[in-house]
Amino acid sequence: MAGKALTRVREPLAPEVRRALREGQRDQLVSLLLVLTAVALFVAPWVNGDPMTGKDAHRNELGVGMVVLFVAMARFKWHLGRWADLTVLAAGAWLVASPWLLGLRDTVVFADGAHVFHVAAGSVLIVLSVVSLLLFKASEPRDGGGG
Repeated sequence: MAGKALTRVREPLAPEVRRALREGQRDQLVSLLLVLTAVALFVAPWVNGDPMTGKDAHRNELGVGMVVLFVAMARFKWHLGRWADLTVLAAGAWLVASPWLLGLRDTVVFADGAHVFHVAAGSVLIVLSVVSLLLFKASEPRDGGGG
């Protein structure tokens, strides 16, 4: 018996602990995808060509990218809940609508490439925020009292 290693019996986690772990995993995964989207928004002017040619589109991408990056970093540090998701949803909606609302002058090099990138990146942000909101709603504890 002395030669046998002691084995620990794994106790099942309490439901609130499991819920907290799921929320943390959800926040980290969504935050990572938001960081990747923000990096794509930052890098897009240099990938698509000279960053000085489409100034209006690039300023818009950089502004939205900074907002998304700040929200993503805050999500890594704190559990922000719905407000972070709603902020990302608003940023994504702005990114989708901005080519038509602003007209995005000075996009000669891109022709419609800037418009396509804005709509694609904005759609990614919208989908991420909606999925995160739905997961947040699904992870909320339900009241067991019926009456």
